[in-house]
Amino acid sequence: MAWLSIRLPTPAARIERLSEELLAAGAQSVTLHDAGDTPVLEPAPGETPLWSHTEVDALFALDVDVAVIRTALDTAFDGAPPSFDVRFIEDVDWTRAWRSHATPRLFGDRLWILPCDAPAPRDARAMVRLDPGLAFGTGEHATTALCLEWLARRDLTGRTIVDFGSGSGILGIAAIALGAQYVTAIDHDPQALIATRANATYNGIALHRLRVVMPDEMPPTPHDIVLANILAGPLTTLAPVLTAWVRPRGALVMSGMLAHQLDAVVHCYDQFAFERAQIRDSWVLVEGTKAGG
Repeated sequence: MAWLSIRLPTPAARIERLSEELLAAGAQSVTLHDAGDTPVLEPAPGETPLWSHTEVDALFALDVDVAVIRTALDTAFDGAPPSFDVRFIEDVDWTRAWRSHATPRLFGDRLWILPCDAPAPRDARAMVRLDPGLAFGTGEHATTALCLEWLARRDLTGRTIVDFGSGSGILGIAAIALGAQYVTAIDHDPQALIATRANATYNGIALHRLRVVMPDEMPPTPHDIVLANILAGPLTTLAPVLTAWVRPRGALVMSGMLAHQLDAVVHCYDQFAFERAQIRDSWVLVEGTKAGG
């Protein structure tokens, strides 16, 4: 099936209004793209990434009334829309596209992340077979890689772990592969929960070892380790919740923030003593130990 794509540069202040107008005009999807070279972490559901130069891309069925689209653009830009590109595009199987370039990756000298149908390396000690589905988390982004390396370098035997913002489930599944007793994977995106359960199945993990829940389904039970690979804003807002889930002398591992956001985030966690942060491509991982016990 083919689609009509309308793509145009859009100032940050116009993005929300333009998106609303395009959807009202019949757009099947509205996505944002980096028009420069300033990548950001994939956003959590409900959040909007704003690059310094952003393009909006709207997909319409081929029988759309073009005059309706023009009216939507005029309304969003107060009668002076910028020039835009129009093109026809074909459907893409994004999961297959990911598999076509994904390669096995080794973390911490013992944890392999593999496409779900890739052969196992001969020397593999711990493996995660992955199909990301519609959720974030393949091990390729710096924040996920930092978390995987952190897990691979710890003795997780018998540990209880919370994976907050589980995405594809990659971190929680890796923790179990490395010896964790059980993991609670939490995400507020239903697609992420589906992807996590599917990837658990690919890896032969019983669901009593990997509990998959929405945030409001999580009981306030302290755990040995809480992983939170999310953005700086949620890390700040959720400080009381994440703190309560860590047992005394337990570990809180946070990633998803940029280096310049680190101080503001850790300031919200006064019950923790933090170690030196790890930085990769301007993204940060920091580990804290909770007081008490």
